[in-house]
Amino acid sequence: MSDLDPHTATKITSEEADDYHAIVARLNDHWRVIVCAAGLQWILQRGYLAKNHGGMRWRSRSFCRTSEALIRVSREHAGDLRPAAAAILAALPERIDDPEPIPEAVAP
Repeated sequence: MSDLDPHTATKITSEEADDYHAIVARLNDHWRVIVCAAGLQWILQRGYLAKNHGGMRWRSRSFCRTSEALIRVSREHAGDLRPAAAAILAALPERIDDPEPIPEAVAP
């Protein structure tokens, strides 16, 4: 997934955009996890169709700084997770500010 807008060659920084540049994993058809624009927390988001935006938009549900909290709220709110997405969440560092790299995102 490219992190650049093909028309302007700039990063897509709107956290509610379907093509936001810092998606960690698509948990299932309606839920995803992103890194916030400031890089301080993971955000669990639910997708919805926005007719006036011409596609999917994302609303933030939970904000987490630890992977333990992120995994807990993801299971609580998103329900069944794609196996690859569950593996990505399990591989995240204990805290978002840990120096370990964040795993590659899961393609939609």
